[in-house]
Amino acid sequence: MRYTNITDVRVVAGVEGDVNGDGCVDDADLLAVLFAFGQTGSGLPEDVNSDGVVDDADLLAVLFAFGTGC
Repeated sequence: MRYTNITDVRVVAGVEGDVNGDGCVDDADLLAVLFAFGQTGSGLPEDVNSDGVVDDADLLAVLFAFGTGC
């Protein structure tokens, strides 16, 4: 088997909503999502649900998980 097209693969481990990977969903994660709001593409850490766009669903995921892991 030969692969001719390799794309980015995002492996999620840890706390959902922790976009900066520090183990805590806090104001830094919330600000990151707000600043990235509206961006599209693959592999965006702020795209919590990995649907290709940083939007209200990602913001809500961070808000619902706020304080987790801290």
